[in-house]
Amino acid sequence: MLGMPFTGMSANEWRNPSKVDDLSCLVCGDPNAKRHYGAMSCNGCKGFFRRSIWEKRVYHCAFGGRCIIETKYRNRCRQCRLKKCEAVGMDREAVRTERKKKTPDLDNKIIKMEIKEEIDTDSDDDANLPNIHSDYSTMGRETSPEDIKPDPFTLLFAGRSNSERIAALRNGEEKVMNAFEVSFYVAHYTMDCAIGPAIENPANVCERTEVLFHNSNPPLITFDTLRFNWCRTFTLTIDWFATLPEYNMLGNIADKKLLVTMALMPVGWLWYAYMAYVTKTEGIKFIDGSWFPSDETLQQSVCSKCVGYYGKITKAFMADVVSRMKELQMDETEMCLLKAIITTKPSHLYSQFGRIEMTKGSMNYRSTLCEYIRGKCGGSYPDAAVRVAKLLQIIPIVDVLGKFEDESAILVSLEEASFGPGGGLAYDIHTKEATKTERKEKENTFEEHNNAHHNMFKQ
Repeated sequence: MLGMPFTGMSANEWRNPSKVDDLSCLVCGDPNAKRHYGAMSCNGCKGFFRRSIWEKRVYHCAFGGRCIIETKYRNRCRQCRLKKCEAVGMDREAVRTERKKKTPDLDNKIIKMEIKEEIDTDSDDDANLPNIHSDYSTMGRETSPEDIKPDPFTLLFAGRSNSERIAALRNGEEKVMNAFEVSFYVAHYTMDCAIGPAIENPANVCERTEVLFHNSNPPLITFDTLRFNWCRTFTLTIDWFATLPEYNMLGNIADKKLLVTMALMPVGWLWYAYMAYVTKTEGIKFIDGSWFPSDETLQQSVCSKCVGYYGKITKAFMADVVSRMKELQMDETEMCLLKAIITTKPSHLYSQFGRIEMTKGSMNYRSTLCEYIRGKCGGSYPDAAVRVAKLLQIIPIVDVLGKFEDESAILVSLEEASFGPGGGLAYDIHTKEATKTERKEKENTFEEHNNAHHNMFKQ
């Protein structure tokens, strides 16, 4: 079930979000209403209901059939509008009976008049909306007279594309959070692994042990559990990447390595911050159920290496990310969408195919976030715009947290052989060393090819 914000509303509030009196439309709250098909409704909702029944239309809601319908946004979700028409007492049979008495020519005239009326009614509201990605098509829906003037948000995610995208993200989240292997031995984990094999088989880095973010009696982190949590977070995050179609479309292992080195840290820190927020932890909550406190007095009970690793990060982590999540009361869908936006960040370092896939994916997830927030804000575009901006501001902050950890991990991996022989996987990830080497090899290969081509013509 999507985390929509309308569950706390009374039935009357849901039916009538706009101010309603005895002469108002029970569907959208329009003050100009008469009794049509057994219920008080405006001409717009009357015509919409009639066309839907006459033409046997099937609509799909992007948010699980829980949208608010009010006058100026009544065309945003047709499934919820039709459901509300019936909920307030509009009778399908009355429409069918009426049609039998009318000629086809009269039907067409009525439809054209009603469309013109709805276009005129909605023009002022649509003028205030941004023209977002106007090249999007209405996927999965047949063209009808009502589609003459689609609004920008309908163009963004007509049919079920955005709801399917959100459902896939939520299902992927649940899948990886609940996937673990029961073991009667000490869990295997290692950083003595190259990036390529680690990506192809993340269980080689760490067994999929149970995720214990919600441990109610968390112990303080130790240096041993720091190493384990790094490895388990790597496996969890790679597993989550693998739930994204954009990641799976990358057939080039170099592109996958680039994605992992760019996104692993910010995605991990966003995830940790959300878990600290939902578990009300004043510090960093780790996968094995342990934690690192933000309180400097409590930090005195933690090993010095852990303080050196997380001390600098935790203050910014709590003040700039967790506090913002509390302020916004972020839900899991928003968190998943932000993770997807981070993961699909475009870069010129990808192959041409990789750049196309990442750019397309990033645009899709950003658009889905905008539409989801607009629905969450009850159709208020100004409120939605402010919330989207505040959510997107979290992304550069978790990116900075990732860079803080890069510094800490490089120092620890150089000092401690047990953190990873010769630097190990952690060193390669945090220095981006492997991808730098690959890019250099590509540049050398390209240069050699050019030189050979040049020499061939000199001979």
